[in-house]
Amino acid sequence: MALGEAGWEKVAAVVSRSLAFLCLQNTSAKEGTLLEKARFLSGLGLPFGDAAGMLGTSEESLKALERQAKNAKGKRRGKQTKAKAKRGTR
Repeated sequence: MALGEAGWEKVAAVVSRSLAFLCLQNTSAKEGTLLEKARFLSGLGLPFGDAAGMLGTSEESLKALERQAKNAKGKRRGKQTKAKAKRGTR
């Protein structure tokens, strides 16, 4: 049975997703958050939507998590804490 070009593209997609998932399972990223896992998989070349499907969530959900993480970082950078005065130094 000969596969056409479209058939080989499907085979390549399945193999690449499988390898990406195996890479995720064999790194410390598997202990991370959902967003960290998605970033790892997208770093391997997987589209964000495919990474979401592999992780059992939607692309919109991951984008919302990413937006929240970005906003949280920006809020922390703007705040500065005041240095406490040492006791007994006048």
